[in-house]
Amino acid sequence: MTWSATGPGASLVSADGKVTRPASGPVAVQLTAAIAGVAQPITASAQILDAGGDIATYVKTVTTTGGVKDDPLAYDDDRRSDALFVSARPAGASTWEPLNRSQAILYATWNGSQSANPNAQVGSPTLIRFADGSLGAVAAQNNATDSVYVWDAPDGATFRNQRSVKLASDGSIVTNPRIEFDAASQKYKAFWTDELTGEGRVARLDGLTGSSTPTAATKADLRTLGVTGSGLPDFAAQAQASSFALSKSEFDVFFKNYVDLQNTGVRTPGDVQVENGTKVEASTLPATVTLDYNDGSTKNLPVAWDAADLAAIDSRKAGVYEVSGTVQQTAEEMVNDARADPHLFFNEDDGYWYLTGSHYSIPSNAPDDQLIDANAYRKIGLKRATTIAGLKDAPEQIVIDPDNGTPGKQAQYPNTFYGWGGYIWAQEFHKINGRWWIVAGMNRGYAPTNGWCDNTVLIPYTGTEESLRNGGLVNQANWGEPTILEGAAFDVSYLERQENGATQGYWVMPNGGRVLVGKAKMGATGTVPLLDGGLSEIYALSQPWEYGKQAPTPSDTNEGADQGIVEAPFMVEHGDFIYLTYSGGTVDKYYDLGMLRAPKDADLTNRASWTQVPSPVLTTNDTFTGRIGGAPQAGTGHNSFATDPAGNLVLAYHARPYPEPHSGAAAGGLFDPDRNSWFKAVNVRANGMLDLSLTAAQEVAPAHRTVTARVIVAAAPAGVQASAVTRCVSGKVTLVTTVTNTGTAAVSGTIASSFGSTTFANLAPGKAVSKAQSTRSASVDAGTVTVTVQGIPTPVTADYRATSCK
Repeated sequence: MTWSATGPGASLVSADGKVTRPASGPVAVQLTAAIAGVAQPITASAQILDAGGDIATYVKTVTTTGGVKDDPLAYDDDRRSDALFVSARPAGASTWEPLNRSQAILYATWNGSQSANPNAQVGSPTLIRFADGSLGAVAAQNNATDSVYVWDAPDGATFRNQRSVKLASDGSIVTNPRIEFDAASQKYKAFWTDELTGEGRVARLDGLTGSSTPTAATKADLRTLGVTGSGLPDFAAQAQASSFALSKSEFDVFFKNYVDLQNTGVRTPGDVQVENGTKVEASTLPATVTLDYNDGSTKNLPVAWDAADLAAIDSRKAGVYEVSGTVQQTAEEMVNDARADPHLFFNEDDGYWYLTGSHYSIPSNAPDDQLIDANAYRKIGLKRATTIAGLKDAPEQIVIDPDNGTPGKQAQYPNTFYGWGGYIWAQEFHKINGRWWIVAGMNRGYAPTNGWCDNTVLIPYTGTEESLRNGGLVNQANWGEPTILEGAAFDVSYLERQENGATQGYWVMPNGGRVLVGKAKMGATGTVPLLDGGLSEIYALSQPWEYGKQAPTPSDTNEGADQGIVEAPFMVEHGDFIYLTYSGGTVDKYYDLGMLRAPKDADLTNRASWTQVPSPVLTTNDTFTGRIGGAPQAGTGHNSFATDPAGNLVLAYHARPYPEPHSGAAAGGLFDPDRNSWFKAVNVRANGMLDLSLTAAQEVAPAHRTVTARVIVAAAPAGVQASAVTRCVSGKVTLVTTVTNTGTAAVSGTIASSFGSTTFANLAPGKAVSKAQSTRSASVDAGTVTVTVQGIPTPVTADYRATSCK
């Protein structure tokens, strides 16, 4: 076969078929293949792409050493390990960089239990380029069926629209698949290894849909898998690994979408110019500095300026002064012991920050025999502080305590709050229609044990405006009789946004593995914000990581089960989007956070408005080593967000110690009190997605935690006033000019008139000097004296009147 080419890229194609990548592309080319013994050459148009880099794709091998797995959530050959993991290597580099925290970016969607359908998982994944040039992914079905999974990546990075495409028309087993679009035949060629014979196979398809029909397979070269080069994780299964080349623009999109954020720099603050004599305080300097990240995003963080440096500035002396400052971060730390489902919020009425969470009456390290329902979910408490950081050490104050009866109505309600009691789950505080409400799941009636959350209720604030300004949220007497909010029994949250100049509220709630959204009734102050219309499903359980344990051979431990959970949704508006996080997995170490996103002006009740991140955004794999906060955690879930004074999001979530410190049947369950509340920072990536997993060192690199600002004190202002008078001395007119120094520094200058000039030197601030000039005439006309001061560009003038001494 001999190749030839025409068009802009002709010089990049050699006769033996070797193609040289252009410095920039794509470059169009018309290819011709002359085949010996074939009369008619084959021609096709193509685009030669520039070289951006390679993406390695593979599944994970989970290793057990001494009875301990190196992945706390996955098992070898289960749906968490048999997923799409990726690393990147830029063109010209020799080392691979694992992406997405070395976690999977894509899973086969849930399709029945692991035991019932063991092949509903990814095998030998690779990328694919479709006929239109767009990217996608393809994977075998556990290398154990006649079909493959195919996904589209409309944005060049995130994979959607999973479908099953049959490749082997005879039903034989497809392993290690690869699919290419053949420009000559305008068909897809699917290559794979036949499991039975070990031989290579190829079949053709007109398309890659669920209804596409393959041709009968023929023999093909055997595909060899494996990826060379250092940097790949040790767990990468080389027998199911391959790489795929991307153009510069494609690589840039893919890499920035999944690269682990790293702070690459901090921008030097602009010079601060101050007038001479002006006191320089911390408020004189920039309140924030801008940090840069390796995906092209930025973030503004507050700065604490050094008090000693500020005090050393003598603003009466002109010059350049340097002030050092420390970049301030939200601490990664546990802030509330034995409190799950944290809600962090700011009360604009009193200017305080508040924190609440599902309540345990025992500490997180309580003995195993105290892990019973009687010690859980029976109160509502609040912490209150002037800053977010202050909440950690703030005392908790009990707001609702049904077991002690209703304040002022104990005779009628001796052991409930207006007839409602524990369980009390996942309360949140929201100001709606001009009134504060507690939104909580509660049990109807009194049940010291074996209670449950029957309904979500709205508890109104009934105190005065003055009491509210004085911290009345923590006063038990300020809360009134609950009203039922239909739709879900617990985990209900609320969001407000502006629509057509008016405030519109939305309820978001879980129900049966689904997330539902509905409008709230808006109105005058005190209007009860019940549902205004129906609820719409915007998401339903679909991912393996929304389930608990999925061991392919469940005999090693008795932990967990493959129960599916989607609960605890929380919406927040930030920038151009509305983000919805939710919790999936069982409440033990498998608990994690997922995320949906919609444009901020989208119809929030329309499922099509929302796009899912196809992998968890915070999980035990992010925390079990102590990477976040320094203490090993597990079961990261049920979160809320708040916007701090600098405009950045803060994440509040709960997590358990890892490994689980308790033992017995209740360990890791709902009555285990070691679900503790944590805070950490959130970044917004360049693609607009929230990054919940970055560490404090990723947010601000150690080398960038100190910044320096220059304060430039201007020279002392030089200013003079001048006056001129005439006098008669011995029959002649004498001109007397008085110069007053109104500035803050000594001045020197020249006094000039029609009768000559004179000088003055080192005239001190606030002082005056008078200079007399003889006119030698008995009379003079009116005129002007000009005073020129060194360092002042504009002269000062003074007029004198006509005078006669005759």
